[in-house]
This record gives sequence, structure tokens and C-alpha cells, in this order.
Amino acid sequence: MRVVFASLCFVALAVVPAAAQERPAGNPAALDQVYQCASITDQAQRLACYDSAVGRLREAQTSGDLVAVDRAQAQEVEREAFGFSLPSLPRIFGRGEDGAEPEFAEMQLTLDRVVMRRDGTATFYMTNGQVWTQVDNENPRNARAGGEVTIRRAALGSFLMSLRNGPALRVRRTQ
Repeated sequence: MRVVFASLCFVALAVVPAAAQERPAGNPAALDQVYQCASITDQAQRLACYDSAVGRLREAQTSGDLVAVDRAQAQEVEREAFGFSLPSLPRIFGRGEDGAEPEFAEMQLTLDRVVMRRDGTATFYMTNGQVWTQVDNENPRNARAGGEVTIRRAALGSFLMSLRNGPALRVRRTQ
């Protein structure tokens, strides 16, 4: 029994450095260690490898070194971050830097309140907590609490907010 346990520990310790060396960019080491176990042919050694690797995976998640996010959570984060310049956000959620269009090109929001500034522009507070500030000098007529707006991506990283029966306003996200 001791010989089997010692050999299993030896295999588990040998797999960890091998997995760290062969790890492709993008996967956490703790996850790659779990994947590495699949290549072991002996059932007892593979089980011992999985037990060890899953223990390290759980430890990494418990300590906060590894965070698991499903697609719905990732989409919610992207939706909440709409309007902010966060260039690393797509990489965090596995879409890389392939030049693909952002998942959210526009959002439908409801105005909570509109605050006019001295320069004639407005700050728009949305019901979801987002705050958008007008950056052009267009008259924000028809912007009223409870009104529906559409904010969409425009040229050169800017955003346009369309009001019902009103002009499109160039805006930027401030909160």
C-alpha cells in the first residue's frame, strides 16, 4: 500500500512541472494540470493525478487565484461596462484580440433623470446606474425621465445616444 501511495505521489509531482512547461497561453496552470491527467493511461495513476489536480484547482479558486465565470456572467459584465474603454476585457473572457466586433454594439436604456449643465449640454442618469455626459452642443430636447434611449457605438470609439423624436447626441460614459 505504501509503495502504491508513494508511486502515485511521484507521478503527481512529475505531472505538475510537465504541465507547467507545456501550458498554452491563456489557461491557468491549475486548469492545465487537470487536463494533463487525461493523458495518463494507468487508471490508478490517472485517478490519483485527477484527485491531486482537482485539489489544487479548488485551492486556487478558494484563494482567489482562479475565478470561474460562465458566459452569462461574462455578458453581464460586458453589458455593465458598455461605454468604458477596457481593452483587456475581451481577453479576460476568451475572445482574444482577433479584431472581432464587440458583442454589444448598442444598448436600450431608460432615463432616470436629466441634469442640464451651464454650457447647455446635459448629463443623463440611467435607471441601471450608468451616467452618460453629452459632449456635443446639440440641444437635448425630448430628453425626459422615463424616456427610452438607444446608445450605440460610433466612429473612432465614440458613442451616439438617440432620443425618441429628437436628435442623436454624442455622449461619453462617465460612471
